[in-house]
Amino acid sequence: SLLATRSSHTDPARRLQIQEPRMALAQRLWKAMSRHYQKNVAGSLSEFGLKYDDIRIESDADYAKALDRLPHAELQLRARRMKRAFDVSFKRKALPPDLRALQKPLEGYAGPLIEEAKARRVERELLNTF
Repeated sequence: SLLATRSSHTDPARRLQIQEPRMALAQRLWKAMSRHYQKNVAGSLSEFGLKYDDIRIESDADYAKALDRLPHAELQLRARRMKRAFDVSFKRKALPPDLRALQKPLEGYAGPLIEEAKARRVERELLNTF
């Protein structure tokens, strides 16, 4: 009896059967937490009229390259959003509700450009290693 219980705990198929429901539960919990976090971030960003790409760290080389490749009109929109956010923050007021409703804070504008810059950097590093 003791030998049978030990062998069932060491059996990989049995361990997988036990772990699968735990992993599924952990994944559902993780997704729920991430949705809640995204909702909080989106609320904070729309309070100031910003987009997620506006608050990314500019010292990241790939992001800096992507900003250099943005169209002039998008750079102007970004600058206006940043100025408005500084103004709202300085005055310690919230963005008016009608403007907050128009905000789409999780709608990115630099994602494809960041991926392109990252791919070019990786390619350049690979070429320079030999």
